[in-house]
Order: sequence, then structure tokens, then C-alpha cells
Amino acid sequence: TFIFFININIMLGVFRQFGVGQVLRASVPRTLSARAVPQLCKWTPPVSRSPVLARSFQTSFPALRAASQEAAATEDASESGLITKFADLQRHELVDGTLIRNITSPVRMGLETMTDVQSQTINQMLQGTDVLAQAKTGTGKTLAFLLPTMQNIMSDPTLELSQSRDQRRPKAFSDDIRALIISPTRELAEQIAAEARKLTPGTGLMVQTAVGGTQKRRGLEMIQRNGCHLLVGTPGRIKDILSDPRSGVSAPKLNTLILDEADRLLDQGFAEEIQEIQALLPDPLTVDRQTLMFSATVPKGVMKMVNNTMKPDYKYVKTVRDDDVPVHLKVPQKIVFVRGYENRLPGLLELVKEYQARQAQDPSLRPFKAIVYFNSTSEVQLAAEVFQKLPREEDGTRTRPALGRMRLLEIHSRLTQQQRTYSADGFRKASESILFSSDVTARGMDFPDVTHVIQMGVPNDRETYIHRTGRTARANKTGEAWIFIHDGEIQRMDDLLHGMPLQEDSETIRSALVNMTKDGMREVSPATREIIEQHNQAVASVSPKQKESAWRSQLGGVLRSISSKRTALHVLNNLALHGYGLPAPPSIGASLAKNLGISRYTELVNISDGSSRSPRSPFGRNSRDSEDSNEFSYRRGGSSSRQSGSRDFRGGRSRDGGFSGSRSRDGDSYGSRSRY
Repeated sequence: TFIFFININIMLGVFRQFGVGQVLRASVPRTLSARAVPQLCKWTPPVSRSPVLARSFQTSFPALRAASQEAAATEDASESGLITKFADLQRHELVDGTLIRNITSPVRMGLETMTDVQSQTINQMLQGTDVLAQAKTGTGKTLAFLLPTMQNIMSDPTLELSQSRDQRRPKAFSDDIRALIISPTRELAEQIAAEARKLTPGTGLMVQTAVGGTQKRRGLEMIQRNGCHLLVGTPGRIKDILSDPRSGVSAPKLNTLILDEADRLLDQGFAEEIQEIQALLPDPLTVDRQTLMFSATVPKGVMKMVNNTMKPDYKYVKTVRDDDVPVHLKVPQKIVFVRGYENRLPGLLELVKEYQARQAQDPSLRPFKAIVYFNSTSEVQLAAEVFQKLPREEDGTRTRPALGRMRLLEIHSRLTQQQRTYSADGFRKASESILFSSDVTARGMDFPDVTHVIQMGVPNDRETYIHRTGRTARANKTGEAWIFIHDGEIQRMDDLLHGMPLQEDSETIRSALVNMTKDGMREVSPATREIIEQHNQAVASVSPKQKESAWRSQLGGVLRSISSKRTALHVLNNLALHGYGLPAPPSIGASLAKNLGISRYTELVNISDGSSRSPRSPFGRNSRDSEDSNEFSYRRGGSSSRQSGSRDFRGGRSRDGGFSGSRSRDGDSYGSRSRY
């Protein structure tokens, strides 16, 4: 009976070569449970045999006998459930020993046990089945699709590998691409390629990238010079290379196509490019192709892409439980209300130092490792430089860096690809580090052991907040999220972040509430004064041009986040004067002021008319006292006192489950005026 089923499978493989298999296959995908048992009628060849035997035009009884023997050999694994140890893949002759050694060796990847995503998908993908896997980032999904992909490449009998002593060296050419991985961003593509290269030592396989930016030409040159078996890239660059006959790069023998972060590929408008790339690949009826798709969510757009790309009998592997609480709902999230924007960087410095002090007393705490998000690139650059220039502290007879061995890095769009890769790799490897970041790291990129995600200001949208928060508490680790906002941003926060488990922290960060004018500094504690003085000294060493650039980059965001333009302008002016130490707020052009709707606030805006003369400034010697301006931004009338204690900003749940709690101007939590 078993041989009969094998024979039927091989016959279907023959029919499929002529296009008939599309009619014979069932059109409904099969969902795998979390612990499904592989079907015995599926034959997975060992690495010494061709993976395309069941697809060939010719069949024979020896082949059927071999299939029967190998199915029996895998019966032990099938009876005990899915394979969960990498070494067992080699023991059952499913994966080449070189690949497994690269994974399990302590001097390489040092992995022994698969994650749930890996155990539920690797077994299926090794069989050549098309797979749609719903999996979150940070769950090991990259290795889940890389391992079977590289095994299938190595098992391809058309792949020429030359033997040189004990090392297999590739005969790779620019038209030798066997697998293509499409990623939504170049950072994620570089990350996937780096992971793939960890698997290649001793295999003779060549991994290359096709991304834009500064690596655009170099990537093509590497493919042309060294050849390629596995190409990882972004949609636009892959399309450019494959569609240009002058590049000499093609994939006539491609047998694996992988779409990573499929939902994000669609969100960023890459559907058309993906279709164009598929048109440049060999006809799947002529060259059989396995398609793998990984996505955190499976909306209608993803299902449409599945139907257009995958075989009708694809398998759907869901590794996200229906009752699984999303990361952004289970991560502790704290709000720090700042007196002004000028309090944010001192508050960040205090948060880091406070955690370091606690860790010194409690070694069970993990080293501080944080991603600090800003809404503009210029802010990222400024914050990184300020922290780099923090003055050294006395330590007995010597001095030491203000944050000890903390590694300080930055990543944003103005860096070259090489610099961004350096920062990402450095942060990934560091045990104690701060990565000052724009949103290039908010999705897809995986950094281990992140203890804190810190956001400066209200993000542009709810999804950005969620994805930023998701950079911590990954791979079953703990983490916490912080957000620093001004009182004037409460309404926008209410609009964007309703339903989030946000709680106010009014005890940890004392510098957040300090009046940073000279008169205001007289009343602060010595510890808080030291924090602010360190910050001010570092800021003073930053060039005025860079501070002005950072200030201007926040104009649109502040005016969008704070509904009152007058209040927003006071906030910005205080930042320039008391946060950046500038003699006056930077000037802005008349046309920009008009577009922002602030031209009429002539007493608050330093408007340049485009002439060579200095712009008229309302901040001369006779202008209103800057301290009054600072007080205005903090509390528009009324007392500046605050109630202590932590308050939950979820409030009561409304009928639609929204954010029904907010916060009043006098510091009390509120819910009565909620719109939800």
C-alpha cells in the first residue's frame, strides 16, 4: 500500500511537469498544528540523493524501493513528533553535516534546540513543499528558512562543486543563482545575508546581496566576480539587476523563492516589483520552484500574493497562537512627562545612570541595552554626539567615561550602508549599549537582549509605536518601554495610543521636571544638578549648526503634536535657549513659516525674509524674560505641582475597548472627558 502511494506521488510529479498537476491538486491549503506529525507518504531524501527524484519524468522500481526504505528510516522521528534538535536533522540524513556543525558548533552559532517556528517549518520546507508561515520577528524565522534553502541548494545535482582537499570550493557564476530572498529593507537584507554566511563555511556556497545605497555597485561587482548561489536583496535592486542584460546576472535554474516580511512588502508598495521579478524568473512549469513566505500577519493582500505565487497545495504554518498576547500589550510601558523638550536628554541620561546603579547592587539585572528612537534624523545625530561628549567622571585617582563601558552607536538614513551595518552589528554584539535610532530599526531588524526601548516624543502613528516597542522583550526575554512626552502632547498621545498599558513614572526621572533656567537650577538636588550640568557641558561642545539643524527638524512634529501653536512655539523656543544653549531660536524662512501657519506669531518666531541682513528676532535684550517663557510651556496658568505615584493611563475600558483614561492639566488622571 505504501509503495502504491509513493507511485501515485511520483505520477503526480510527472503530470505537473506538463501542467496537469494544477488540476489534480487540491486547492485548499492544509494548516499544521503546533505539533503536527510529518506524513509518512512524504519522502525526504538524504543529502546523498537528488531532491528532484520525485519530480523527474522517469520512474523505476529501484527508486520506489529507495523511497520505501527512506520513509521507514524517518518513521522513528515521525512517531515522536517534529524534530526539535538540529543534530537530529543530520542523524536522520535530512541535512548535510557541514550545515549542522556550523549551527551547533560553540565557535560558530552554538545552537542546539530549535525554536517553535523552526521546528514547525524546517521539516516541511525540507520536503520541497510551498509554505506560508505566520511568524513574528525575533522567533528564529530567518534560520528557519535559510537552513532548508541551503540544504536544497546543496542537494541540487545540477550544482557544480569542485573538491579541493577537505574544502568544497564553489564553481559559482553570475547566472548560477539557485535561491532568491526578497526583503523589504536593505538593513534586513544585510542581516539575513550575514546569518546565511554563518552557514556557508565548508559548503562551497556563495551568498551575495543586492541592495541600494552605497553598496549598490559593490554588490553587483561581487556577484559578477565571485558568482552567487543565494541572493538576498530588496525588490527594487533585485529587479534592476535581473532586468538589465548588461549585468550578466540571471537565475535560469532558480529553485527557491522566499518572501520575508510579506505583509511589510505589501505595506511599502512592493507588490508590482515582486510581480515583475517573478516574470524575470524561469517558468515554474519548466523549472520546478519552491516558494516560501513568512509574514507576521496574513491580511487579504498577503493571501492574494499567496494565490498568485504558490502552488495550490501549499501548507499554512501558523506559529502565532490566537490567544497570544502581542508584545506591545505585555511589555511594561512607562510615560515620563517632561517640563520641556529641553528636559528629555537629561532625563534619558538619568534613566541610564539610575539603572546602572541598580545593576551594580543587583547582578541579576541584565546590562543596560537600549534603542532610543527619535522622530527625525537630525535629533538622532545630536543626541548621539551629546552622549559621546559627556564629560568624564572622577573615579578615585582616575577618571572614567560618564557611562562606563557603555557602547554608544547611531543608525539613520544619512549614514552609508557600511556605517549602518557597522552600527547594527556593533549593537547586536554588545552586551551594554545605547543605539540612537530613527525608524530604520523599528521593523524587521532583530537585536538580542534589548532591555529598554525609549521613545522621545509621540511617534508619527500608532503602528510606529507598536513596532518600536516590539524591539524589546523578544525571544522570551523581558524588557520595558519608555516614552518621554510634554504635557501639550497629551491629546495626540490619547488619539494614537489608546488601549496601551501606559503608566506614568513620576519618581524615577527627577530631571524631567526641573526648570532648566539658571534661577530654576537653584532648587534642585545635587544629584540632579550633576546630571543636568553633565548634559549642558556636552551640549556646549556641539556645533551651533548641528543644534540649529536638530531644532528645525522638530518644527513640523511639535506643531503637529501640540494643538496650540502658541504653546508649541514656546516649547520650541525653550528647547533652543535652555536645551541647546543657543542665544536665540534659529530663524526660519517666511515661506516655511506661512506653510506651518505660524507667520502671525511674530513675537515668538524668528522669521528670515531672505535678505542678507540678520532676521528680526523677538529674543533680544528687551524681550520678555526667558524664564517666563519656560514656565508658560510647562503649565499654562495654575500651579506647577504634580502628584506623585504611578498612574495607569489605560483608564476604564469603553465599549470598543479603547483608551478611556487620560490626564488633566493639574496632574490628575482623568476619564470623564474621554472621547472613547
